[in-house]
Amino acid sequence: MEQYGTSCTLSAKNFDVPASGTMAHSWIQSFDSEYDAFKTYAEIYPNNCTFLIDTYNTLESGLPNAIKVFDKILKPKGIRPIAVRLDSGDLAYLSKEVRKKLDESGYPDCKICVTNSLDEKLITSLFEQDAKIDSFGVGENLITAKSDPVFGGVYKLSAIEKNGNIIPKIKISENVDKITNPSFKKLYRFYSKKDNKAIADLIALYDEKISEKEYIIFDPINTWKKKELNNYYIKELQIPVFKNGKLVYTPPTLKEIAEYSKNDLNTFWDEIKRIDNPHRYFVDLSKNLWKLKQSMLEENK
Repeated sequence: MEQYGTSCTLSAKNFDVPASGTMAHSWIQSFDSEYDAFKTYAEIYPNNCTFLIDTYNTLESGLPNAIKVFDKILKPKGIRPIAVRLDSGDLAYLSKEVRKKLDESGYPDCKICVTNSLDEKLITSLFEQDAKIDSFGVGENLITAKSDPVFGGVYKLSAIEKNGNIIPKIKISENVDKITNPSFKKLYRFYSKKDNKAIADLIALYDEKISEKEYIIFDPINTWKKKELNNYYIKELQIPVFKNGKLVYTPPTLKEIAEYSKNDLNTFWDEIKRIDNPHRYFVDLSKNLWKLKQSMLEENK
């Protein structure tokens, strides 16, 4: 069963996300000994014991002290520990050694959580190394676009309305990536009726009707690359948020957003979602939008 949570208590309060976490290294360092830190924590939070075991030495100090507290404080009360956490070192190797020792000590149900600047590549590598890890705490690389921290979004006008008519506009540049797609638009997604997997997205003109029987998509740059679609259904992806300056949309809760995203992600093939050498997912222009763009490029060249 997949679970999620946050170590930020304000997020837990404002967005109804389960609060979770372990302890800080500073907590352990504030005591005279690591054992005293674990013992005090177990006495305060006996039903939620997850110990951070790498402050000094994971295998020689942290893990033995954690097991000692499990035996002396929790076990007599009939309480089982939740987990131990690793925040540094060779996570794959350490997790295997920790798992072995926990099992030998009678705690096969004690989980192993790891943190330390994790991202999708590191997590994939840990799985490939058969690391004995039950959960991952992902922080900085989840909330910060580490590889490209600047979002290159630039406002450009796509159309104006004059006397009830839509007048398309285009931005032209020597840099092909900066050439905009003109006019008001709608975004559609094609799904296979066979397995409900996403096939491709289509950017079309706002008043364009898309056939639900058969359709030919093509690469807007390399137009000779075409694919005929059939046995599909389509879904309009855009949802109105404001109409005539008024809010017409009820924002979903964070849980609803998470569930929606999870279900939507499951409609994509694993080959598209893989980290290394993923298959390309097609986002194409409709024929009418492509023709409009080409005609405006010709007029303004």
